[in-house]
Amino acid sequence: MSDSPVLVVGAGPAGLTAATELARAGVSVLVVDQAPTLGGAVFRQPMPGVESIAVGAPKKRWQTVMTAFNAQKGRITISTSTKFGGLDHTGTVFLSGEKTCLLRPRALVLALGARESVQPRPGWTLAGVETVGSLQIRMKIEGKPPEGRVLLAGSGPLLLALAAEMTRLGNPPVAVIEAASPFAHPLQSLCLPPGYLAEACRYLSRLWRSGVPVLTGAHVSQICVQDGALQISVDSRRGPRQFTADRVGLHDGIRSNDIGLPPCAMLPVIRVGDCREALGAQAAVADGRGQGRALAAKLLGRPEPAEDPEIGRQRAAQTRLARIYASDSLARLSDLPGDTVLCRCEGRTVDDLRALGPAPRARQLRLDGRFAMGPCQGRFCADWVARMIDPQAVSSGIGAPRWPARPIAVADILAATDQTSGDDR
Repeated sequence: MSDSPVLVVGAGPAGLTAATELARAGVSVLVVDQAPTLGGAVFRQPMPGVESIAVGAPKKRWQTVMTAFNAQKGRITISTSTKFGGLDHTGTVFLSGEKTCLLRPRALVLALGARESVQPRPGWTLAGVETVGSLQIRMKIEGKPPEGRVLLAGSGPLLLALAAEMTRLGNPPVAVIEAASPFAHPLQSLCLPPGYLAEACRYLSRLWRSGVPVLTGAHVSQICVQDGALQISVDSRRGPRQFTADRVGLHDGIRSNDIGLPPCAMLPVIRVGDCREALGAQAAVADGRGQGRALAAKLLGRPEPAEDPEIGRQRAAQTRLARIYASDSLARLSDLPGDTVLCRCEGRTVDDLRALGPAPRARQLRLDGRFAMGPCQGRFCADWVARMIDPQAVSSGIGAPRWPARPIAVADILAATDQTSGDDR
């Protein structure tokens, strides 16, 4: 069993840093990621032949991570274009894609990053409407901004970040529609780390010089198609507004990407970076470093180190940002029209949820309502379904954690090689 590698799922800042620390301690590591390149969402690399758009601090941070990682590559195996299917009670992991196999790792490190939260709105499933995160990733891959007229809406710092980056690359957005009123909290903002303030000032300065409207305390109430374009209705403090665009990017914050694996007594399972707690790229690097060292110490019988103080600093900053970006968006869920889609995978609507009664159980939601039963396994709809049933709900899942973590093709199961032979468990 000691010959088995530690499996790190996710090749973003947290996963790569954790792998680096494990390898530095003498532990062999297998790093897998579903993308074709290393970097995760934060450091997503461009296609071959395309120049990276990364500049400034993000570029330097990526170079620092990769320099340390490459120095330990003798003990690290990399498998990209590989998906993690789940972990069963025996400690067996299923991987598919470039590396399709069953294996029993020495330990499992989940570094899956954050998941983007997008609140349902009328028209949010139309063609041309996507997440701000997907727009950002495509920009990093293609090295250019999305074409056409783009409107960004929702809430959170990522809206300004993407808007400023689109402007720098030559295609400013039509407008930024922000549900919160972040500029109404100057004292809170001044307590943020200096780097946060400097970054925000650069973004706002670039948008102001380019004349990009930034509406705060405003909500997209409806998206529809008219004359081949997207028509966006906005409720703002100064009255209703209408915008026309070819694309709409929606974003309502990020959450830790806990995929809900059931516990396994056969091996250590740890979560690192935004997968454990959504605190951003700086904290992800620090957490990967700390968690990697702690896991190595546990496997080798050494004293475990204390948590990196950077985690506490970033946690305090994110808590403050949450206050600055607080809005009444959740209260608008109860006013959604009955034909608004909640579950994108299965096309289930608000009316479908209401037809299940006032307090449906998880089993009823899944089997009768078909909520959280599609390929995303509830990652898009579970939060909103839970909150529509109970506005005070904080749970992000429907039903108990289960294996597999994602749908698995029968062809992948048949093609999997069994690398568990000879394991002593």
